[in-house]
Amino acid sequence: MDLKLVTIYGSPTPPGRLASVLTVAEKYAITKGAQVQRIAPSLDNSGKFFYWEEESLRLIEEANSILIASPVLRGSIPAILKELLDLLPVRSLRSKPVGLFVVGNVAEHYLGVERHITDILSWFGALYVPATCYFTAPSLNDGIPARNMSQIVQLVNSALILSRSLTDIQLGPPPLAEVHGR
Repeated sequence: MDLKLVTIYGSPTPPGRLASVLTVAEKYAITKGAQVQRIAPSLDNSGKFFYWEEESLRLIEEANSILIASPVLRGSIPAILKELLDLLPVRSLRSKPVGLFVVGNVAEHYLGVERHITDILSWFGALYVPATCYFTAPSLNDGIPARNMSQIVQLVNSALILSRSLTDIQLGPPPLAEVHGR
């Protein structure tokens, strides 16, 4: 079975430490036989606004599993990541494993992004892969430490195991968003 893993770079900032974490996860997933595709917001012609291309939505819908990389911005997820999630139909994430990588400035910020993402994933009926890989930005200044590498590997393995176990299975009951026609 070809396992399709989509990674989401959910930040409006140029790739940096968060992207390096995602790159490690992608390379590892490829060694485990996954086909990996990264999506990221695009900048419009004016250079002022970010948006998501239609291709990004299609890739998420076709994926077996999703890994989201998000910075902590004002105690939550960036608006551009929320916009992507707002654009997706419920079927895009229903019964799909979704893992989360987060980079924030201090350890105390870890719950902000996780709490918001898990609320949103519940709306879709997605399967949140416990637990979040949360890294403080300063811990990544000189590369990715071994303990962080281990966490990245564990999250990718968990997402892939769930994906392989749930191929073509819709878990129920259906999420409220589906029940009420969203």
